Amino acid sequence: MHQTASGPREQLLDEPEFETFSVYKFSMNYPPICRVEFNPKTRREAGDIVFHFPDPDRPRAPTEKVFLSWGALDKATKKFPTADEQAEHSLKAVKKSSGVKGFEKVAQDTIDINNHKAVYNRIKMEEVRGGLFPGRGGGVKREALSLHLHCENSSRYFVIYAMLTANAPEDFGDLYMMMAKSFKCH
Repeated sequence: MHQTASGPREQLLDEPEFETFSVYKFSMNYPPICRVEFNPKTRREAGDIVFHFPDPDRPRAPTEKVFLSWGALDKATKKFPTADEQAEHSLKAVKKSSGVKGFEKVAQDTIDINNHKAVYNRIKMEEVRGGLFPGRGGGVKREALSLHLHCENSSRYFVIYAMLTANAPEDFGDLYMMMAKSFKCH
């Protein structure tokens, strides 16, 4: 990760309070600087929410986003009986993507989230640029963080993930983990 100039983005972990986002009987804490956006196709059974982190120094530049996705557990467990298998499938899909090279698993762990075993992964990769001559001029180095969770109580699976930009603050992984550990699925 690259350091950014001193400013509000570096102080994300210094925020005195988080706010709680709650919908469809699940919730997660997030910094109050975020803009929360629903995928228009979101519904109780399945959907996506994005927490956008602004960069006041570069308002039009890409910034960090944390995604929260969910769906029906019975559909997921037909293909992936466990959160481990679902997480492994997601990693393989990213690795096989045509625009990805230099895939490296940096960390993998099992974390207790709301009394469930959740699978955490952190990867590094290089995204190959598209265009007229794809792959020329190098790619963009990125990191991705993901957490997969199966909740029998709510009959849903959940995925919390982030694709970090090259300008992500060094402590963004800590902030992501604080958000993920605050997650309540039922």
